[in-house]
Amino acid sequence: MPYEKFRKEVERILEEQAEPLTWNELKARSTKLKQKAPYHVYVQKLQGDIGLVRFKRANKTVWALRKWFEAGRFRELLPTKVRFTILSVKSSHAIAANEYWELKRIYPLNSPLNRWDVIVAEVDDFFPEEDKRPDSIRIRDCEHSRRIEDDEERIRIAEKIAESGEFLHTDAWKGKTLCLTKPRFRCFYFYDSKCQFFCDQSVCVGHDMDVEEEGESAEIKGDKVYFVLEAKERVRGEFVWEKSGVVWCIKSVISLTDPNQQRLL
Repeated sequence: MPYEKFRKEVERILEEQAEPLTWNELKARSTKLKQKAPYHVYVQKLQGDIGLVRFKRANKTVWALRKWFEAGRFRELLPTKVRFTILSVKSSHAIAANEYWELKRIYPLNSPLNRWDVIVAEVDDFFPEEDKRPDSIRIRDCEHSRRIEDDEERIRIAEKIAESGEFLHTDAWKGKTLCLTKPRFRCFYFYDSKCQFFCDQSVCVGHDMDVEEEGESAEIKGDKVYFVLEAKERVRGEFVWEKSGVVWCIKSVISLTDPNQQRLL
């Protein structure tokens, strides 16, 4: 099913039912949704296009609309704690992946964190008033669960999160201000505080982005390279997630060594 039809059908059912539903419940109310599991890229796009929110309820994943929670409905159903894998740490916030491999901006940081820490955070607000970006979450305290040391596991996690470079060429992913993407193999070049790179899209003629490392080395140490991107803030704190022409910057560079990578001797 093409994405636009998928989007309209999911939005129609959620609007008509006006309550959180599981994927199987969505399918049961539709003659068009046939796939056993939704296509991951489609689900990611829905976060911005219709304000999709997913969370656990009675050990089942339910789908809901952000505007319901902003209006004060169903807030009692949201989890009080969320597990995150930290991918980038800044002075005021961290960029982390939740259990659905969606990137979130978590703040404030009340304890020191490092990349590849796995934490369980107590959520203060999923939809903070002071930060309207759809991927920002305000937390209270966090408990360190473990640290991921193995490069193979790190690569598996990065591959689950990594997104196509489509959003860099269209407004199809409006609603997202964070993403993890891969440049084409060895098709990138760092200079001064910028990076030129090619994404995975065939139409790509190159991107030229600011790099905001803030102490994190951009040195490439491995075969697998990923960029953590964030949409730039505009004047007066306005963000452009609902418009085309979003300007992105590289927040962090993740470079990993793949032990399975074949090398010429």
